Amino acid sequence: MNAGYVRLSRDDDRCNYVSIENQKLIIRQFAADRGVVIHRWYEDDGVSGYLFDRPGFGRLMEDLDKDIDTVYVKDFSRLGRHNAKVLLLLDEFQERGKRLIVIDDNYDSQNSSDDTIGIKTWFNERYVKDTSKKIRRALAARQKEGTLITRPPFGYRRDAANNHLLEIVPEEAAYIRQIFALYLSGFGYRKIAVYLTDQHVPTPSMAQHARELATGRVTKRPVAEAWSESMVRELLENDFYTGTLRLRKRARTTVHGRDRRVPDSEQYVFEKHHPAIIEQSDFSLVQELKRKRSRSAYRGSPGPIEAGAPSPFGSCLFCQDCGRRLTPIRRKTADAERKYYICAAYNAKGRRGCEKAHLIEESDLAEAVLQYLRLCRAGLEKEIAAYQAENFEENQKAAQEAKKALGFAAEQKEAQLKLLFQQKLRDLSAAPENRALIDEAYEGLQRDLLAQLAGLRQRLSESAALEAAPLESAPENALDALDRLIAKGKLDRRDVEQIIERIDVDKNGVPEITLKYGISHLLRFSPASELNRQTHAVLALVMERILREKREYTSAKYLLEGLAALGFPHTRKSLLPYLELLKAMGVLEDTQNPRKPYAIVKTKAEIAALADGLCPASILAACFSGDGLHGSGADRRHASDGL
Repeated sequence: MNAGYVRLSRDDDRCNYVSIENQKLIIRQFAADRGVVIHRWYEDDGVSGYLFDRPGFGRLMEDLDKDIDTVYVKDFSRLGRHNAKVLLLLDEFQERGKRLIVIDDNYDSQNSSDDTIGIKTWFNERYVKDTSKKIRRALAARQKEGTLITRPPFGYRRDAANNHLLEIVPEEAAYIRQIFALYLSGFGYRKIAVYLTDQHVPTPSMAQHARELATGRVTKRPVAEAWSESMVRELLENDFYTGTLRLRKRARTTVHGRDRRVPDSEQYVFEKHHPAIIEQSDFSLVQELKRKRSRSAYRGSPGPIEAGAPSPFGSCLFCQDCGRRLTPIRRKTADAERKYYICAAYNAKGRRGCEKAHLIEESDLAEAVLQYLRLCRAGLEKEIAAYQAENFEENQKAAQEAKKALGFAAEQKEAQLKLLFQQKLRDLSAAPENRALIDEAYEGLQRDLLAQLAGLRQRLSESAALEAAPLESAPENALDALDRLIAKGKLDRRDVEQIIERIDVDKNGVPEITLKYGISHLLRFSPASELNRQTHAVLALVMERILREKREYTSAKYLLEGLAALGFPHTRKSLLPYLELLKAMGVLEDTQNPRKPYAIVKTKAEIAALADGLCPASILAACFSGDGLHGSGADRRHASDGL
C-alpha cells in the first residue's frame, strides 16, 4: 500500500508556502506519472517540523508495520526540520524494509546514493532555528518597549480606540476585588473557588470565550466551566492587577525547548503601565499571607463563606511552648456560644501533643491586642519623630550615592555605544560588500545597549524624584494603621494580618504580641513592661480590697465586685492569675471550705507594705490617667486615693 505524508506549519515563510492541498496534488501527479495510486493520506496542519510527536506522523509510523510499503513526501522539510532525527528516520525506513520517496529532493531509499542528504537536512534545521531566533529577537524588542503581545488577563480588555491601551472591565474587576477580599478575610483557594462556582461567576476562559464570540471569532481553546484552586492562586499572584506590566517572565534557550523561569532582576517591568484594579498595599499583604500560610500549613477558615467572616486571628497565633498554631474552637454555654483558641497539638493529642492547652478566649485576646495597640500608639509618635531626625541625613546620603553610581553606569553605556558605532564604521569601510551582514550583526548589540541606557536614565529620574520627596518610613504607615484600628475599636482578619507579625500564647493563656513594621524594635519603651506595670497596679488594688475585708478569709466574688466598682470588670478566669500570685506571695492560702475559699495569711500591715511596694500611690494614680483604661474619672480618683 502506498501512503502520502503532507505537513504545514508556522515555520514556513510565504515565499516557500505550499498548502496541504498543493502538496497532495504534487504527490498525486508524481505517482500517476509512474502508474502508482496513493491509497492513504497522513497529514499534520499547523505543527512545527522541529517536533516529531506530531499526530499524523505518529499514525504513519504505527502503520508502517501493518500494511504500508511506500511513503511519498514532497521534500525533506515536510518530513521534519531536525537534522539528526531526520537522518535517523531514513535509517529506520531502511531497517524496516520500507521505501521512502522524497520528490523535490530526488531521493528514493531503494536506490539512493546522494551524499548531500545531510547538507539538505542540516539546511532545513538551520532555517527553523534562524526563524526562531528572528522571532525571539523581534519579540524581545517589543517587550523592552513595554508592548503587551498576548491577550490581556481577566479583568481587562484592549481599548477599542487604541489597541495599545488597556481598559478595565467593570464586572470582572468586581470579581477580582472580591477574590482578594475573601483571601484577606482568611478563606483559602479551594473555598473561594467553590464559592465563585456556586455564585455562577464566569471563569477567565469563559469571559474570554464570550468576548471572542461577540466579535465573531471562533476559538478552539478549552473553556473551563468551574473555578479551580489554580485559577484563584494564579490570579492572586499576578501583579498585573496593581498596574504593573511584567514581561519576559519565562524564556527558552532552544527551539521548542522547555520554558525556564527568568529571575525577577532580568525581567522587563513597567510600573503604572495601565489602570490598577488592586491597591499595591493589598497585593503585598496577600503575598505575605501566602508565605505565612505556606509555612504554618494554614488551610483557611472552616465552614462555607456564606456562614460569615472567619475569626480575626488566623495564621499569626502560635503556641509558645511547642510552636504549633492555635486552632479556633467553639463552646456552647447556657446563654451563648463562646469562641476560643487552643494549641493544635494539645487539641489533637492531649498532653502527648503539648503539656498545656494554651487556651485563650477570642474576646480576651481581642481586648489584649487593642490595649497593646493603644500602649504602642501612645509612645510611637514621639519615637517616629526621633527616628526621622536621626535617619533623614543618612537616607539622603545613601540616595545621593545611588544616584552617583547610576550616573557613572549611564556614562559607561554611552561610551560603549560610541565605541560600537566607531567599530561598525571601521568594519563597513573594510568590507562594504558585506554591509547587510554587518548591519544585522551590530543591530542586536546596538539595541541592547540602547535599552540598557534607557533603563539607567529611567532609574536616574526615579532616584532624583525620591531624593526630592519627603522621607516616608514604614513606622509612619504603622502609625496610620494603629490610628485606624484604635478608632474602629474592633479587629477583623485583615486588620490583624496587616499590623501583627505573630502572637505567642503561654501556658496560662497570656499573649505575647509582636507587631510588624519593626515597631517593637523602634520603641524605646516596652509595651510588655507597660502591661506588667498595669498588672502590678491591678494586683495592688486587689490587695487594697483585701485590706478592707473584715473577715479572716476572702472570695473571688468579693474581689471581683471591688474591681468592677472601679471600672475594671474581670471574670473569674481573668482573676485567677492574680490569686495565684497572691498565694505565691503568701498573702492568701487555699482552704478546703468552698464557702471560705481563700484564707488571709499575712497581717494588714504586711499586705499594705506589699501593695505599696508593688505600686506606690503616685504610680497607682498614673495608671488610671492613661488612655484605653476603663472606669470613670471619679473611679480613678477613688483608686488613686488608695480606696
